[in-house]
Amino acid sequence: MSAPASPAITSGLVILAILVLFMARRTVALYYGSPYSPTRVFGYGAFQTFLFLFFAASTIYVALGTWGYVGFALVVPYALVVVGAAMAIEPRVRAHVKFETRSDGRVYYRLPIVIPLLTLILFIVRVSVEILLFGLAALFSFSFPTSLPVSALILLIAVDLLYGASIGFVYGRGLAVRAAFLARGPPAEAARPLS
Repeated sequence: MSAPASPAITSGLVILAILVLFMARRTVALYYGSPYSPTRVFGYGAFQTFLFLFFAASTIYVALGTWGYVGFALVVPYALVVVGAAMAIEPRVRAHVKFETRSDGRVYYRLPIVIPLLTLILFIVRVSVEILLFGLAALFSFSFPTSLPVSALILLIAVDLLYGASIGFVYGRGLAVRAAFLARGPPAEAARPLS
């Protein structure tokens, strides 16, 4: 008979499940239509950025133990991948975003499923690799090893960069949706003169 999971692992798994469900719900909402507002568009990016910064900080902490102060150099590729992904995805999203005014009078926007699904998948991959390398207990106790074998550290950096690209996609998506919304101009009924 196996020992029961510790309360830290149990509560951590619950938090992880809630995060995945939240992100899955957001993915579905973006496909079927989400009410447009700048807060909604960029608020989700802030949430994703917090998760990315946590993962990046944990990797840099481990890299410092393995490579010394050279580990701080990871900040540069992490930042570049986020900015580069945002710039690469923005024109594509702007070309594919769809707006519609629904019966409640609000403007909704829709995206192709691939764009939001990518962020969810890369988050799951990032968490899975961390669990594989550190174990569940380390993931939820926030105590990481002081060093890793170089091959494991490179794998962790690679999935961080992939997840960073998805964060760039979130910001590029937000910028594209905002630009496309502003380019729409006023709704036709608002532009009509009052009689």
